[in-house]
Amino acid sequence: MRRQSYIGHRQIAADLAALRAAVGDAGPDEVFACAVAPSGVGDNQYYRSEDDYLDAVADALHTEYQAIIDAGFTLQIDDPFLTEEFSYGAGSVAEKLENARLYADSINRSLAGIPRDRVRLHTCYGINEGPRVHDAPLSDLIETLLTIQAGAFSFEAANPRHEHSYHVFEKVRLPPEVVLLPGVISHATSIVEHPDTIADRIVRFAEVVGRENVVASADCGFSSQATYTPEIHPKIVWAKFEALAEGARRATARLA
Repeated sequence: MRRQSYIGHRQIAADLAALRAAVGDAGPDEVFACAVAPSGVGDNQYYRSEDDYLDAVADALHTEYQAIIDAGFTLQIDDPFLTEEFSYGAGSVAEKLENARLYADSINRSLAGIPRDRVRLHTCYGINEGPRVHDAPLSDLIETLLTIQAGAFSFEAANPRHEHSYHVFEKVRLPPEVVLLPGVISHATSIVEHPDTIADRIVRFAEVVGRENVVASADCGFSSQATYTPEIHPKIVWAKFEALAEGARRATARLA
């Protein structure tokens, strides 16, 4: 059986060259490049099992992931389907866990030989402004999430439906050298968060897992795909980022 292989060498090289031109000599601690997770590529049409399919996609994506590392950036793998499996997956709890395990295992396969501290993993509940009453709590997926060989984990924590998620880490111990990237500004509302609210969110996580293990982040990107019109106006996005920076400064002062 012919396996999938990576064919995007020219495109990824062009994208990474453009990013390098934009950021100058900034290093991997300052710049990350996003790439899709194996679960987000498409559907199995040719392989005997989902395991075989995900293994083939993981092997192909390893090429793209390694190119990002070799270009001097940190790799961010975007995998909303991991969270979606717990929220909306069909079948029993055991079946959802098994599917999520396949997703996590495929990511780890794709990361073979890539240093953990050069990898971020992002998962979320989607981009829309819906009521979100069916979102799975972080506690449902945290054990599976932390099996992924990433050095940092990005997740929603500013969305009011998930702002309580810091409590999960009162019971769950982080693996060594792992950093949390909790969202402290939301991508799903035009409200610009107050810096003190942002500081409160940062401090809550820092008090649970240690200030050195928390980097303030956004719940998700502000456009679900590059071809989409941003759901939040760019002027509001930049105002949110300014509030994020000020909130981080206030949190740092409080945690000193």
